Amino acid sequence: MIPDLDPCELIDGYLDDALTADQQEELSTWIKVHPDHARTFAEAMLLHDRLRNTLAAYETPVAMHRSSTIESRRGGLGGSWLMSSVARTTAAAAVLILGLATLWFSISTQTASAAIRELDRIIVNSMRSKDRTFEIVVEDITTERRGKRSAMPESQRPPKPPLDGAALYVRSGNQFVLVRKTQEGLPFVTGSNGQQSWAINTRGPVRVSADVHCFDHDLPGHETSVPLTNLHEGLQQLKVAYELTFSALGPEEYETGDGHEARLLIAVKKRKERGPQRVEIVYDAISGGILRMRFVQMPYGPDRLDLRLSLVSQDELSSDFFEHTSHHVPDRKIEEEN
Repeated sequence: MIPDLDPCELIDGYLDDALTADQQEELSTWIKVHPDHARTFAEAMLLHDRLRNTLAAYETPVAMHRSSTIESRRGGLGGSWLMSSVARTTAAAAVLILGLATLWFSISTQTASAAIRELDRIIVNSMRSKDRTFEIVVEDITTERRGKRSAMPESQRPPKPPLDGAALYVRSGNQFVLVRKTQEGLPFVTGSNGQQSWAINTRGPVRVSADVHCFDHDLPGHETSVPLTNLHEGLQQLKVAYELTFSALGPEEYETGDGHEARLLIAVKKRKERGPQRVEIVYDAISGGILRMRFVQMPYGPDRLDLRLSLVSQDELSSDFFEHTSHHVPDRKIEEEN
């Protein structure tokens, strides 16, 4: 993470008690990134403490009187004794500060490492399961204010069928089928078999393209670093672009149905990274299997969605399920996209 302010400016602001809450969070994150950052912070605190103690020593009458008395007894060595005393005190403070900074970094590193290990278990399980079926629920939609750049091809297209209530089927190799309903309640199906993509509208020909990404534009995550058609890749990206934590969930928070403990992995996007602001994954503590995923502020064209994907089934689908021919009548006209 690169702070908006130079780290030295953040440290100076901290020492002057002049940082905002956001700037304090930036400084805290910067310190935890690397032990060298913690050491730099500790050294700045040491220098600040040394200057403060030195000034206090010269401004305190008792200290001045004591140093004069010692100087008269030791032939002018009182000033050196005072400075060495301050140095010893400062050195002790430095050890304490460095210890606290190291402990801070160590605890943070251990927590992050544990969360990464949990994510690795989820990734391994995602590679084992061949097919997954999810139900999509849209919790909230935020539309960004459109300016002069809104006159884009996307804005000229007819409204998309709603995602709320859609069914998403995924298989490794970028294979997916997304089934939505139009406003009239008719099915609108898009998908890919990993080699070509296709779209089946309620009217007109079936559109097929050799570009596997031609018809995944309506799939949440296609324009970010968390693609739902490739769970392995999307989950790997969480390691790079997100801060990770995890916790256990009680039966009242999530019931797995088999008596297993459920856990919650929370990923919060780092500054200047792409993707939803927050990803929440509820998973089986024993197997690491995903039970539910929630995305907060997921980019989706001009909108930002809060949506939830709940696992419906992991049953194996038919071998041709991801072919467009499995989703329309045989005599339907086929149109090849350029």
